Amino acid sequence: MLILCRRILLLGVCASMLAPLESCAGGGPPPVMAIRRIASLGQKPQAANSSIDQGEVLDLENSLDKSIVVGEEFKVALESNAGTGYEWQCQLKENAILLVQTPPEISPVDTGVVGGRVRTIYVLQGKSLGKVSVSFVLVRSWEKNVAPSKIVTLTLTVTETPPETK
Repeated sequence: MLILCRRILLLGVCASMLAPLESCAGGGPPPVMAIRRIASLGQKPQAANSSIDQGEVLDLENSLDKSIVVGEEFKVALESNAGTGYEWQCQLKENAILLVQTPPEISPVDTGVVGGRVRTIYVLQGKSLGKVSVSFVLVRSWEKNVAPSKIVTLTLTVTETPPETK
């Protein structure tokens, strides 16, 4: 439904751009700004130090601090380019606070493109109260003694109840 509404709104903006430029003199935003605003609707910004909701998919590009509630499950998604041989690996030893379900789900982002981008999705669940850091490293599995191409750390605080919103 949201996609349909966006398309209808976008069609309306595009139709108004076809009209003579005098019709834009009504004091509204330029058409390009309106299109940018419509394109950004529904996108949820990822704030640092905020809580993760049950079932949420966290697109992880940089290291973050987040909080979750005991027993809740969420997903961490990371993108890489399959053609380079690099893959994301989760580095977390046996831990009483966090459960990482393996193996991860890997799905193509660029369908129909050989060696295109892929999305690696890990399912995580808070097991008990505490604070834990989990690292995701971008490596080529056959290369030994080589530093990871990228390291992203997710620091999680597992609580009994969700933090109060301000």
